[in-house]
Amino acid sequence: MNHKRATTDICYVVSFGFAARMLLQTGLLERLLVAGKSVAVITPDAEHENLRALLRYSGFSLHEAAAVHGLWHDNYLFKRKYYLEDIRANPALWEKHVYSLRYSKSLHPWRRVRPLYYLLIYYLIKLFPGIRRRFLVQEKRYLQSEQISALLQEIQPRLVVATYPVNILEAQVMYAAKQAHLPTVLQLLSWDNITSKGRFPVVAEHYVLWGPIMSQELLSYYPEVAPAQIRECGVPHFDHYEAFRGGSRHRSRLAYLGLDPDRPYLFFAMSAERFAPREIDIVEQLSAAIRANVFGPDLQLVVRPHPQVVSGHMTDKSWLGRLERLVGERVAVDWPRLLPSNLRWSMHREDMDQLAALLAGCTLCLNSGSTISIEALLLDKPVILTAFDAEDQLPYWQSARRLVDYVHLRKLVELGGITVAHSKADLAAAITQYLREPEHLRHNRQATIAQECYATDGQATARTVTALLNLLEEKRPERTQDPLHVKN
Repeated sequence: MNHKRATTDICYVVSFGFAARMLLQTGLLERLLVAGKSVAVITPDAEHENLRALLRYSGFSLHEAAAVHGLWHDNYLFKRKYYLEDIRANPALWEKHVYSLRYSKSLHPWRRVRPLYYLLIYYLIKLFPGIRRRFLVQEKRYLQSEQISALLQEIQPRLVVATYPVNILEAQVMYAAKQAHLPTVLQLLSWDNITSKGRFPVVAEHYVLWGPIMSQELLSYYPEVAPAQIRECGVPHFDHYEAFRGGSRHRSRLAYLGLDPDRPYLFFAMSAERFAPREIDIVEQLSAAIRANVFGPDLQLVVRPHPQVVSGHMTDKSWLGRLERLVGERVAVDWPRLLPSNLRWSMHREDMDQLAALLAGCTLCLNSGSTISIEALLLDKPVILTAFDAEDQLPYWQSARRLVDYVHLRKLVELGGITVAHSKADLAAAITQYLREPEHLRHNRQATIAQECYATDGQATARTVTALLNLLEEKRPERTQDPLHVKN
């Protein structure tokens, strides 16, 4: 007797720690499970502590798929932009070329030569577009994976959802799903995914996006996508901040860091040395200014290193010691609490509470161009971008100056809700102005969030769950056999 294979309602592929945060921090996966839906997660780390916590639900399953590594894989990811993008017109992609050509620390001969080789191909494509077409054919072959196809056959999902589409594991899952005629969804993880990461290897059937700006970008970069395929829901993991808005939960955390809970403080969220090479100097100079009472006798400073500063291939060990030496009178360092995992930059749940509390309690937020800008605006906190190199003037493609020219950051700046400091004097003036006028640019901050994040009501997770449930109920053409049946 033939028994019909049990299906799974929704299958997520999670290749990145920040994606796990998006799905877990405000209970998105849990809400789907409570709604009676079965959920599977494909991930390189089936031992991930936060994901395994959901195994208490009978409808949840974890499936490990090895991440793809090696020089050939690295080279494939590297060369895609030359074949598929106009890299000269995209500052973020051109910067990757310049960095690999001039500033890469790799000693591998091929990694040193390949920027020039693929740049030649980039120019040849303008004369011989067939080169691009051939690459796309080859890419489809590369995305085919018997392992992934077998995994989807085992899971039998009704809906397949990816969050970081340029990751090869996620692209392979999406490709296998489309080959099996399964509904596919891209729930984009971050605001720069469309403009800074290169063309998606697989275009989805549906999109769950942050807000109007992301929707406009998707329609512009992917003309084959129709507006009806898009659902604007906000940012699920940003809902977490609602519980901290206007509260006092930062006080105990400040005391733990050795600061005075009754005094105001700046919150400096750092980037990796790769993006802002002199940011550590700016932090040191700002710490000295705080202690010298340049901004008054009460102001304090909390410095939060990015996980890339603490762990991973972008880590500069010298920064760690310099940050440790800053700790003292009116200056504290809040070290991110990383979760041991094969998912890069996986964070402990408690760490996200720490970040939310400290950001909600600060007087203003400083950074060189990370997503923390939007998180601070969501909490109605003034934001200053440090688009300079302390006392230096580094070459443009190495300097923090370049970051504000990236498409996603340029759009953020143009909305008028943040201040850009182009020098040490600019930074001091901007801090002073916000301390005197906390309402400065407040109306623009609110308008910026409406464009970037759709709404500030803390209901993005609920909207996303509703969107996914509705997609499950959408009627699709009937198929005469199991789409994931594999003949022996």
